[in-house]
Amino acid sequence: SEIFPNTIRGKAVAIAVAFQWIFNYIVSSTFPALYDFSPMFAYSLYGIICVAAAIFVWRWVPETKGKTLEDMSKLWKKNK
Repeated sequence: SEIFPNTIRGKAVAIAVAFQWIFNYIVSSTFPALYDFSPMFAYSLYGIICVAAAIFVWRWVPETKGKTLEDMSKLWKKNK
């Protein structure tokens, strides 16, 4: 939550949590059928998705370690 500016933090965290629950449901609903079809395919598919997510985070999500909330607000204002 420290990545979001104070002005939108509550709404942004609520949206992030909602998406987390939606995708948790999707994964837990689809995995058994994918595993029955092919265990290697199921693990490969979700592994590829995890690698893509890691690349996205590495490339586009700013580091928050050692930064204050004010620093993060300045970062978002600079990138507008």
